[in-house]
Amino acid sequence: MKVIVTDLDGTLLRQDKSISDRTLKAMNEIVNKGFKFIVATARPKRAVVGIIPSRFLNYYLICYNGAEVYFGDQLIHSNYLDADTVKDTVLWLMANYPGIRISLEIMNRLYANFDVRMMTGWLPEYTFVDFGDFEFRPTAKILVDLSEVDDPGRINRFLPDDFKMVVTDGGTLGQIAHKDVSKMNAIRSLSNILGFSLDDVTAFGDDYNDMDMIRECGTGIAMGNASEEVKRAAKRVAETNDNDGVAIELERIIEQLD
Repeated sequence: MKVIVTDLDGTLLRQDKSISDRTLKAMNEIVNKGFKFIVATARPKRAVVGIIPSRFLNYYLICYNGAEVYFGDQLIHSNYLDADTVKDTVLWLMANYPGIRISLEIMNRLYANFDVRMMTGWLPEYTFVDFGDFEFRPTAKILVDLSEVDDPGRINRFLPDDFKMVVTDGGTLGQIAHKDVSKMNAIRSLSNILGFSLDDVTAFGDDYNDMDMIRECGTGIAMGNASEEVKRAAKRVAETNDNDGVAIELERIIEQLD
């Protein structure tokens, strides 16, 4: 069984968050050749539906960097942060970084203590809250705006042993999740379920949360727009996301089959 695993933002999606016709054509062709196609994203599922054609959502989908795995509409795996420790972490962040912008992903909903448009430039569906008076629940991930944090390492040093923070988006976003949550661990779980070898996986990505799967899958491909550190972890470097990098690589794989 041959498997394609791809990140979304900065990888499969162009900068305007769309998928090019060329990329869609290549995705359909490689699935028609018998490949399994899996999306692995930091996004929640609600932010994937409508962007990816339903054909590719009826299979396995890795969300929240691996904190959730779906088969179609069925949630088959989850690994959440416990509510009490999330509360302690959020209150510590607020006490040590006054005005820090924090959001929580809980049960496929986003809760934030700021206007999310300040970071995204668009309006995702979210609930504005005061975390000083909030009923904390098991959480898929804590998102922290690091743009005004001088020493992100201090946050990691504070976190309990079973929490970890991955810094993405050019160093501006901290994504805190359970230490066992990663795209690669989700891929390993699916390899056990489906019986494929990691050597038969081609993985595409551009950011630090993609590095483990780029490094450990059989063929790890970094996008041309990835950081130099991510590129060094890859077997090879594709064109940029705006220049159909994933499509070009899929076309190369298809050509080798014919």
